[in-house]
Amino acid sequence: MRTRTRIRLVLVAALAGFVATAGCAGSASSSATTTAGGTSVAPAANLDSPDIEGLFDVGGHRLYLACTGDGPVTVVYVHGWVDNTTYVPHNSATAIRDLLSDDFRVCLYDRRNVGSSDTVDAVQSPADMQHDMESVLAAGGVKPPYILMAASFGGLVASQYLAAHPDDVVGMVLIDTMFPDELRLDPFIPREFRFEYYRKDDRCCSVERIAQYDLVKGLQHSIGREPEIPVVYLASQQQPRTDNPFESPKYDARIVDALAAYVDRFSPGILRQVDAPHFMEPVVPDVIADAVREVAGLAGEAAERVEDD
Repeated sequence: MRTRTRIRLVLVAALAGFVATAGCAGSASSSATTTAGGTSVAPAANLDSPDIEGLFDVGGHRLYLACTGDGPVTVVYVHGWVDNTTYVPHNSATAIRDLLSDDFRVCLYDRRNVGSSDTVDAVQSPADMQHDMESVLAAGGVKPPYILMAASFGGLVASQYLAAHPDDVVGMVLIDTMFPDELRLDPFIPREFRFEYYRKDDRCCSVERIAQYDLVKGLQHSIGREPEIPVVYLASQQQPRTDNPFESPKYDARIVDALAAYVDRFSPGILRQVDAPHFMEPVVPDVIADAVREVAGLAGEAAERVEDD
C-alpha cells in the first residue's frame, strides 16, 4: 500500500506540473564487452548523468540497458520474440524513445541471448526471464512507477511482470501483443500450430531458449485478476489476427472477441486499430508515443480521483 500511495502522489504531482528528478543510479561493467550480437558495448562514462547505457550484471550474465530522458514515470520497452542472432531489439524503439524523452524517462533493454546482451548457454525458464527483467531494472537504478510498452511476444513478458509487481506498473501500451487468453484457443487450430507443439524446439533451438508455451501456461492464473490500470492495445489492421495459416473458421470467430475481452478487463482498456504491420515500432512511432502519453494521462486522472476520495 505504501508503494501504491507513493505512485499516486508522484502522478498527481506530475499533473500539477512537477517533474521528478531522480536519476537512474547504478553501476555497469567497467569495460567494453563483446555481446551476443557480436558488438562491443561500453557503459556510459558518467553514471551521475540521468542517461545511462551499458551492460549490467544480473547474476552471472549481463544485460544491455539504456535509459534517457527524465520524468515522473519510466517507460520500459519490452521487445518481441527474436529469432535472428543479428537483430538488435532495442534499436526498434529508439524513434519512440526520442519522441518521449522530453516528458518521460525511457528505458530499453535486450533480453539474454539477443541484441547487445550476453549469451547464456542454457534453457531459459519464465522465472529466469522475470528475474532478468527485475534485476536489470534494479542494477540500473530504474525505479517505478512504470508504463510497460510491450510488443508482440513481449506482451507475455509484460503480463508476467505485471502479475508479479502490480503496484509498480501504472499502465501499459501493448503493440499488437500476444496475451494469456490465446492458449485457450489452441483446441481450435491444427496441432502443428499450437503452443505446446513448439515447446521442445523453443527450449533447445530458438535464439532466446524460452518456450512460449511455458510462459503463456504460467499466466493462466492471472486471467481475470488484472489490476485496475489503463491499457491501450494497438492492433495491426494490415496483419489482423484472422489473417493466419490456421485455416480454422472456429479460431477466427473467437480470436477477435477474446482479444477484446482481454483488453476490456483493464481500467480502462482501449482497443485501437492501427494502419500498420504487426512490427509497427519503426513504422508508426508517433502513434505509439501518443498512446504512452494517453495512458500516462489516464493513470494520472485515476490517481487524482483516488486522492479526492
